[in-house]
Amino acid sequence: MVSLLATTILLCSAVVSGAANTNDVSGNWSGTLEVGSMKLRVIFKINKSAGSALTATMDSVDQGARDIPVDVVTLKDKALRMEVKAVSGIYEGTLDSTGNKATGQWTQGPQTLPLVLEKKQGKDSSLEAEKFSPADLAANKQAALKVAGTWNGTLATGMANLRLRLNISKSSTGNATGTLDSLDQGANGIPLSAITLKDGKVRFEALGIGGVYEGKLAADGYTLAGQWQQGGQILPLEFKKPATK
Repeated sequence: MVSLLATTILLCSAVVSGAANTNDVSGNWSGTLEVGSMKLRVIFKINKSAGSALTATMDSVDQGARDIPVDVVTLKDKALRMEVKAVSGIYEGTLDSTGNKATGQWTQGPQTLPLVLEKKQGKDSSLEAEKFSPADLAANKQAALKVAGTWNGTLATGMANLRLRLNISKSSTGNATGTLDSLDQGANGIPLSAITLKDGKVRFEALGIGGVYEGKLAADGYTLAGQWQQGGQILPLEFKKPATK
């Protein structure tokens, strides 16, 4: 059985954007790793010390994993190499003539996947606003109005019962944003996207773990009854929100 809600393993392929010079790779380098239907945004944050030594951390944006230590960062001629021992991953790429783009591959376990990294300007590129069609934008704002709050549920996988916590909030622009916590796995803050409420049905995606939830909102607004889909499996999942006093 596929392990549900695993967030520590990255199996991906990336595309990124940015600007630099060939002798200075310090900055944020980001990309999108693709494994089957999953697209995982990654960011390598590279710093140069006073002694010119390179250090870095890695974010797996869609898995909610931040500041993963990069143990080795080397740049020789135009060859960039980064080792991330925490996830048994290695990136090897070659900078282009501008030094703004690295074309290479991400290796993790038995998989080797192409990975293009580009250096981003300005703030964290992972914070770009989510894009919706007009209909989905209206449904997203409905979710912000009707579904905001903390919801608790238990996913019965057949091997274990996993306690889940769904956190939906309303942003300053009126949009619904959210995260998912898998309490028994210690996986917190898994980002959610495509949160909508249409015809009484709530839907959201957890791209970083390849999961989709669809559930019907009860008339009282305190129960979501539906299904969790991940790795080819469909499992019943009900969320409940504590009634306000």
